[in-house]
Amino acid sequence: MISQHTELPIVAFSVRVYQALLVAYPTKFQQEYGSQMVQVFQDCCLRAVRQGGAKGMPRLWAVTLIDFVQSVISEHRRKEFQMKNEDKVALTLLGGWALMIGAIAFWSFFPLEYVAPYSERQFAANNLERNLNLLAGYGYMLAFGVSPLLLLVGLMGLRARYGDIVGNFGKNILLVGAFTGPIVAYSATIVGENVAWILFFAGSAVSFACLALFGIVALNKKPLPRWNVLPLIAGFWYPTMLFTALLSMMITGDLPEDSLSFAHVSMITLQCVALFMLGYILKSDVPEETAAPA
Repeated sequence: MISQHTELPIVAFSVRVYQALLVAYPTKFQQEYGSQMVQVFQDCCLRAVRQGGAKGMPRLWAVTLIDFVQSVISEHRRKEFQMKNEDKVALTLLGGWALMIGAIAFWSFFPLEYVAPYSERQFAANNLERNLNLLAGYGYMLAFGVSPLLLLVGLMGLRARYGDIVGNFGKNILLVGAFTGPIVAYSATIVGENVAWILFFAGSAVSFACLALFGIVALNKKPLPRWNVLPLIAGFWYPTMLFTALLSMMITGDLPEDSLSFAHVSMITLQCVALFMLGYILKSDVPEETAAPA
């Protein structure tokens, strides 16, 4: 009986997803407890299937995800407490560079997609259009394949530098955005094609939305030495644009015709400029007492 349940696709798929989620934990914690956690989760899946069939899995996942988020936050706060000051400085500098590079990577897709939209690529009539289509494909991978990792590093850098100033909500929302965004984006590789594209686009939106929430806190706490509105500007527009497009698709059954208009590209450009400036401020804002001597 156990072996039959173990072979159920829903159990095997759930275990694979759970294994992927474990990357959100600190590396040392994964090495020490990762295999045991996977085994416990698999046992819970088998028990849920035995007791309620496939209908028991959503409830198990709901409980698991709530516990998962709380546990990840707790473990990273413990790691942060043990982190040396030099490590925080290094993460701050790395986070600043990651935000600047991430801003360029994320922006690269949108102007090219506006000039050479995906729906028209199969009708490319000349070498210029084909080259634009190729560049748009590279921009797509940079924006939604590479930038989630850069945003992860960047948000963790912001957290290392300003977390103690903005308080628990600001610290925790950066942590949630740092890891939930890449998890959502890269889970597109293990789900059905019908929803994969939504997850791929939504991953960065989650990270940016959390950055915008941090930005609201920053307006009050003012952790940055200047331009405390930058996190809000750097995170607000893309999640809003994606949410509006998905809402329209749910209502009408199709994306709006102007889902990527010139106005949208302009706002994405403004967002990425703000993200680049935020990265520059972060990498430049190393505490004097921990900065390396000249």
